[in-house]
Amino acid sequence: MQEVRTYYYNQGNAVRKESELVLSPARSLPTRQQREREKREEAMRRQKITDRRRAAALRKNRLLTGYMIVAVILTCLMLVGYVGLQTNVTTRMNHIAELQNELSTVNADNKAAESRISTTTNLSEIKDKAINELGMVYATNNQIVYYSVDGSDYMSQYQDIP
Repeated sequence: MQEVRTYYYNQGNAVRKESELVLSPARSLPTRQQREREKREEAMRRQKITDRRRAAALRKNRLLTGYMIVAVILTCLMLVGYVGLQTNVTTRMNHIAELQNELSTVNADNKAAESRISTTTNLSEIKDKAINELGMVYATNNQIVYYSVDGSDYMSQYQDIP
């Protein structure tokens, strides 16, 4: 036989009379089957929570993996672009070096040709040919116009020189 216990609740600061007391129902201890059922239910509830957490973690991991793949692809593209730019710069620098070598060769050829021309040219023959064959004459004093510059490094011309 089960023992019935009664519990009384106090509401407020005054003790109630015995007729006003509320009796709580008698509590019985759970049976072994009820405890096993509650354990199974608790285990199933925990398993569901664990499954939900695993699914959420898996979704989060997939999302992070996707972000990492995109980051790696972008990094690879940037590296390929950088290597392409470096190759372009190196190619242009080699081209500039070739052009500088060509320029120095052309300048050396020009100086050699100028030297050859100046040694083979006789200025007195040119003067004789210009005066006698072409009818050229020296300028007279009234054809020569002199001007002076007042310390400035340029001059403005407002009309034609006669």
